[in-house]
Amino acid sequence: MKNFDIVVIGAGLYVSGKGTSGFGTILPAIFEWKRKNQNIGDVHCVATSVDSAKELSQKAYELTIKTGVNLTVKSYPQSGARDPLCYREVLSSIDKPSCAIIAVPDHLHYQIAKDCLEAGLHVLLVKPLTPTFAEGNDLVNMARKLN
Repeated sequence: MKNFDIVVIGAGLYVSGKGTSGFGTILPAIFEWKRKNQNIGDVHCVATSVDSAKELSQKAYELTIKTGVNLTVKSYPQSGARDPLCYREVLSSIDKPSCAIIAVPDHLHYQIAKDCLEAGLHVLLVKPLTPTFAEGNDLVNMARKLN
């Protein structure tokens, strides 16, 4: 069975507990999933700045130590200036991931989810789906159309 690679877009409180001594909910859940399902491949976590990516990498390292689960977590961007569109480069540069988990501020949900759907990915969004009904309806219709 092919390894299940995941793209996580967002690197904040929900993903890794940014700014706290905790670990958020998304990264720990993926670590636990890896413990139960050995077919998880790499996890590609996309932030908007190098500092956020480094902080996420540190949290992933600490989770590896605490859980004993060996999970490859790659964080982006790895260099350069703040880049709110870094996720697009990651989507186009890695070999077809299985899904995207999106945990960014609500007003960014629509465009990022749309880009992920157009890239052929299954998408999981933290709530709310979108700030407006029209955007949510558009994403649902797009997902149906793209199967």
